[in-house]
This record gives sequence, structure tokens and C-alpha cells, in this order.
Amino acid sequence: MSEQVWQATGLTCDHCAKSITKSLLEVAGMQNVNIDLKPNQTSSIKTVGTRAFSSSEIAEAMLQAGKYILVS
Repeated sequence: MSEQVWQATGLTCDHCAKSITKSLLEVAGMQNVNIDLKPNQTSSIKTVGTRAFSSSEIAEAMLQAGKYILVS
């Protein structure tokens, strides 16, 4: 099991968090997503999966959900 924490900008509300969560859960091996939403600031996204995920995988899933930017 792999737990990772990511930082993202562009989230403004619960709808944003739900959109990102839905998109990330479609990534192969993803089991759980928990977002610490900080509207109009940098939010933390914790992912749990059966493997480690690359930043490009996470960034792509976030872009599919909307105009959200992975910052680390």
C-alpha cells in the first residue's frame, strides 16, 4: 500500500474536491483520496493506492477533472 501527499491549486469549493476525487479514483490502483480543501489557496490531496503514483498521472487526472494544478 502506498500513501502519498500532493499539493494543488485551483480548488475553490466542495464541488472541486469531489470532481478531483472522482477523477483520481479512476486511476489504476487508486483506493482512496482525501482532500484537505483550502479554497483559493494550496490544498493537500492524500492518495492511497496499491502502488506509488507518478506526478504526471496525478496531474493528468486533475486536469481531466477541471483546471486544477498540481504544484508538488
